[in-house]
Amino acid sequence: MMYQTMALPLSTVKGVGPALEKRLHQRDIRTLGDLLLHLPKDYIDDRQLSPIAQLCDGVSARIQGRILTKEARGYGKKRQVIILLADDSGRIRLNFFHSGYMMSDARLSEGREIAVRGVAERWQGQWQMTHPEWCVSEAFQPGYQPVYRALAGLSGKRIATLIRQALTLLPVAASSPLDAVLAATASPLRQALRELHQPHDLDSEALNRAAVRLKCEELILYLQLMREKKRQADCPAVSLQAETSSRLMHQSLPFELTDAQASAWSDISTDLNSGKRMHRLLQGDVGAGKTWVAALAMIKAAGCGYQAALLAPTEVLAKQHAETLQALFAPLGFTIKLLTGSTRAKERRELLAELGSGELKLIVGTHALLSEDVVFNHLALALVDEQHRFGVRQRWGLADKKRDGHQAVHLLGMTATPIPRTLALALYGDMDLSIMRGMPPGRKPVETRVIASDKMKSLIAGMQRILDAEGRIYWIVPRIDEDEDGLSVDQRVELLKRYFPDANVLGLHGRMKSGDKNGALEAFTTGVCKMLVSTTVVEVGVNVPEARLIVIEEAESYGLAQLHQLRGRVGRSSEQGYCMLIAGDAASEGSRTRLNQMVNTHDGLELAEADLALRGSGDAVGTRQHGDAGFRLLNMAEDATLIRYWFENLPDFDPGEEMQRFWRPFAESTD
Repeated sequence: MMYQTMALPLSTVKGVGPALEKRLHQRDIRTLGDLLLHLPKDYIDDRQLSPIAQLCDGVSARIQGRILTKEARGYGKKRQVIILLADDSGRIRLNFFHSGYMMSDARLSEGREIAVRGVAERWQGQWQMTHPEWCVSEAFQPGYQPVYRALAGLSGKRIATLIRQALTLLPVAASSPLDAVLAATASPLRQALRELHQPHDLDSEALNRAAVRLKCEELILYLQLMREKKRQADCPAVSLQAETSSRLMHQSLPFELTDAQASAWSDISTDLNSGKRMHRLLQGDVGAGKTWVAALAMIKAAGCGYQAALLAPTEVLAKQHAETLQALFAPLGFTIKLLTGSTRAKERRELLAELGSGELKLIVGTHALLSEDVVFNHLALALVDEQHRFGVRQRWGLADKKRDGHQAVHLLGMTATPIPRTLALALYGDMDLSIMRGMPPGRKPVETRVIASDKMKSLIAGMQRILDAEGRIYWIVPRIDEDEDGLSVDQRVELLKRYFPDANVLGLHGRMKSGDKNGALEAFTTGVCKMLVSTTVVEVGVNVPEARLIVIEEAESYGLAQLHQLRGRVGRSSEQGYCMLIAGDAASEGSRTRLNQMVNTHDGLELAEADLALRGSGDAVGTRQHGDAGFRLLNMAEDATLIRYWFENLPDFDPGEEMQRFWRPFAESTD
């Protein structure tokens, strides 16, 4: 019953018409359940009204009063509307700019009672609020009000209204298969959703329990699917005995393998020779050289007459892998080809024919490799790069591409995301683990600094010096949508264009069309664009040796492991790289202390362990709505304790198809 309701289309929510539904679909909000998982970023204590006479300058407050006058200044849509509001204690002026439409709103007629929330300011001896939130008095309900981030161009207030409507559609008897399993420790799923969106109080423990209930639902299902896949994979494996090709390529590498690379290759080579199916995760720090190890495994498979395929999360990363591997394989007489969603129809048909016949031994691709019409002659080795960017079904999807009668396919996952060892074993407990630490010869540690937001003048001067030296710059912002803080992609692009008119500043974010994203990255890679303003979509899969500086705004809102990933975008040549972490004005002392760990620590695993120790299970309700591994709510670092517990105490239950469809990101790429 619960998941049937959660699967209802958005059009069933009052106030969602076809146009709005389309906009929300573009943000992956497709069902009533998707909307309900847009959790509040904060809460406001709206239990009491403040008399106007007791307002405090610069402090947000809720007031209620009668409209004395309403007037407009200016012309057209840009008119300013001024409302004079009064209660028994005093008067206040409400300013609304570019709001001429309010003059015809009957709810704001003189004599009407309205409730208003805004920041009070003292100006020329009287109180005023600018663009306060308002509603008619009879619609105001005292209590704790959730605050939502803007979504699909809708204000947080509009989102709150839609979510209130969605909650009314949940039947009282709606239940989840896990309600009974978790009855002793957590409230039912329906109740947890109501507690998060309509809290009775702001007791952090109660809110945390409700959020943990949602996370348990997602995590237990994930672990169940993972273990089920492991059971299905328990079958004879291909044995790869010949080593001539890999030995020749090893000898042709432009440098000796590092100790970490040699150790990882020994693990993988042993697996391939064992006669048992390899299922291994190769975890290597940013720039540790995982690609060379993957190349040795692929060429070993091809040298035995089998096929190997590498799955990458983005076209840019897939293209980079194809170019790098072709340079390695060509001297040995092997060809590797690229398959993405952009591959032209004729080229795709030819490529699929070569795969089906076995003529083509090696291929790199995006999720296009997972299409049903991609059939291999004899696939022996499947590699999944940045495997945390794929859902669990996608990780196995490539390894399942074997013909009837053929033995199982070896699976090698790779990730540069620093995951503490115990946590990696919990999340990927069905995989063996190889860890590569250290950097290739010639690389310099990226010089990292934590700076305050008011130090922009000196930062701008330093950026100009980088540009003058033919370097390139990343600028990372925390969100796509515009807001009052000016920290969106478009807002920063416009600002930086004024400072650097010759840098051809471009923006990049995950909501752009694939062609536009690739175009922006191509411009940055070739140097047509000198400065790229982006969200964290550049966290993996972008290799621009000329990039020497990365600036990260509101750095305290990211985990240390993710900051380390972002820092790895620079310093990818012999030139010195720099990382500037800008702490937000609201950053706590503890957050600043955590950021300072980045200054002296350059080992990703060490940072991940430190982050885990410092942040514990983290805030249950926060700005980050999803974590890694295709999760909607879980964060691999913040929820380590929870993950380890359920890994060790996984209950037996039947999730059913409806529950699996609801938590669908397990089956989808997060890119």
